Amino acid sequence: MKEHTSLVKSEKEQSAIFVRRFLRSYRFLHLIACRVLGDEERAPIAVQNCWRTASRNPPHFEYEGAFRSWLVRILIDEALAILRESQGERDAAVADVNAFQCPTAQQKPGLG
Repeated sequence: MKEHTSLVKSEKEQSAIFVRRFLRSYRFLHLIACRVLGDEERAPIAVQNCWRTASRNPPHFEYEGAFRSWLVRILIDEALAILRESQGERDAAVADVNAFQCPTAQQKPGLG
């Protein structure tokens, strides 16, 4: 029983390990965010959102690959949320433009 408790890390130690692992994965996550979003401008936002989501209650992963896979799944979800949000903004802008009545060929602009 004593050996088992020595293997259990404190919350502070687990948090420090999580931070180190996340920072090691940052460039990889940024690259994936750029690919999913299609630009470099919004990639840091997706990575930051990934950090927030992942750091709420990070599970313990023995292997780095499993940890990275988990982060990538969170990152893709966050990037897709950003894309959905921007698509909604574009749809609203298109609806505003479509609501504008263009003059017909018979009407001259400004002569109502």
